[in-house]
Amino acid sequence: MRSLLAHIAEPALTADRRRMRRRTLRLDVAARSATTEVAVVIRNLSRTGLLIETDAAFSLGETFLLVLPELGAAPARVVRADGRRFGCEFLAPVPASAISAALLKASHDDAAGDDADATAAVDFGELYPRRRSSAVLFTALTALFSAVILLFIVALASLTFS
Repeated sequence: MRSLLAHIAEPALTADRRRMRRRTLRLDVAARSATTEVAVVIRNLSRTGLLIETDAAFSLGETFLLVLPELGAAPARVVRADGRRFGCEFLAPVPASAISAALLKASHDDAAGDDADATAAVDFGELYPRRRSSAVLFTALTALFSAVILLFIVALASLTFS
């Protein structure tokens, strides 16, 4: 089984009107408007809104369905447009579990690479050796504990039958 890693960047402090803290990520998903289905890239995400990037021509006020991991279709409305990037608000806040699932499924090779507000990329290659050694340690401790329990049972059985 492959482990999932998430890069969670703290958002930059800004003087904006956002109600919820946004998480920076890069996640490719599908969006369905009234006429078509298009690929979009989520650049940041909160329970109440998100920033997407796409070649599709969304207009201000347009409503579409965004397909999020573990949640499915979530209706959102475009509230801001800047070239290929669109600021959107969800029509109803999405559950925190949907944000967590999106963060876990997000791409980590470029860690939101070309975002102007993205933080420095994390080297995830360092985590794997530590995980392997901790797994070996866990296995060794489990074997040692099992051996102690087995010796205790054998000692208890020999005392009972003597």
